[in-house]
Amino acid sequence: MTRLFVNVRAIFAVVTLCGCALPVQAQRGFANTQFLRYPFDQWAAENAKPQLRWGVRIAPAHLSPHQRLVSQIHIELDGSELQKRRADGQIVFFIRIEDSAGHRFQIGNQSFLANLRPGEKFAQLEYNVSAFVLPGDYVVSLAVCDGKTLEHSFSRQRLHVASLRPEPLPNAWKGLPSVEFVPDGGIPYSWFLPQLRSLVRLPVDNEHPVRVELLVNTTPSELGSIGMFRANMQYVVPALKVLMGIDLAAGSIGAGIVDLNRQAFTYNQPDLHIANVASQGRGSAGRGEWSSLRSVFNEFSNATVDAKTLAGQRRMLDYFSAQVTRLLGSADNPDTRPHALIVLSAPVYFTRQERPPLPDLPPDPARRVFYIRYAEFPPQSREARPYFYADDLEHILKPMGARTFRVESAAQFRKALAAILEEIANM
Repeated sequence: MTRLFVNVRAIFAVVTLCGCALPVQAQRGFANTQFLRYPFDQWAAENAKPQLRWGVRIAPAHLSPHQRLVSQIHIELDGSELQKRRADGQIVFFIRIEDSAGHRFQIGNQSFLANLRPGEKFAQLEYNVSAFVLPGDYVVSLAVCDGKTLEHSFSRQRLHVASLRPEPLPNAWKGLPSVEFVPDGGIPYSWFLPQLRSLVRLPVDNEHPVRVELLVNTTPSELGSIGMFRANMQYVVPALKVLMGIDLAAGSIGAGIVDLNRQAFTYNQPDLHIANVASQGRGSAGRGEWSSLRSVFNEFSNATVDAKTLAGQRRMLDYFSAQVTRLLGSADNPDTRPHALIVLSAPVYFTRQERPPLPDLPPDPARRVFYIRYAEFPPQSREARPYFYADDLEHILKPMGARTFRVESAAQFRKALAAILEEIANM
């Protein structure tokens, strides 16, 4: 028996406000056409018995790596219904989420059963959708129907989304829509979600101008598998996008992604603007950061650690140390603003005997260094015990007074982020 999964990449969504359909993502108008073509509102008013064997499950919202609360909605149609319609059947799914203010958010999908392989039996057809939601109360209306006969099943459920307790970043979700369906375009799109036009903004009420540098390391070490490194990237990359939402009251932000193996920056934006973070930047005139980041993220899935890489470990750490010095500014730097450096990386452990070089920086109270070591899947020893001691980047940054945050969850990252922003605000 085989399960079929509806590909969310074929999903299209609209938001309805006061009876007016407003497309918010993907190909415009498709989902609204589905809701107009089929009598969804009539089914909602009837509250009739189910005509198709199906099941519905709505998971409680939880904090995602994107620092948004997310809820998963799961609909499954029994395999017996597929067998009846496999010749030329069409199955249509509908999901409508209505918030307490009456704003409606709709999403739909259509599946053609004629494409099923002859003679094969199927356990069920599954349709999975994720939605970012703000704290509040919602009514979720769901339906599935035979596109030809209009046989259908309808369900209405309530969803309560609790506020975070405690909430380290109370202003991060201001201006966001109450519901936003999460597109799934595969890696690397699922990491950065460039299709979304909304952005988590992190206001910093600093009195004096500050220069903030974001430095992200994407170089795997040999401790732990490459698969583990790639798995951690699905948390590091969303964390980068969140950090790119820092909104200083005064000052500027730069962002860079460093490949220590190549001793080069694969992405470098010395003048980061929030308006460009959530923009795809299409065409030659496009200024969206995604146009530069996409190729960089594509390379993450091809990361390798070979003998040549391991032989250059000391050289790689030399390069990292030099870049830290450059970004924080030398003693004769004409830029007199306070500098803050935020380093974001999965754990880096190289097997070498000599100590890494230290940045050539004199003590300076106008500098702040933060190291976010993010790993939901921390590397383990041969005894399958997680490594909790300092990694190689921490050895370099610690003598500078760096504050290290060893993060293993979205909640821990949120707490660390709040502490970092508070320190920057007081510089």
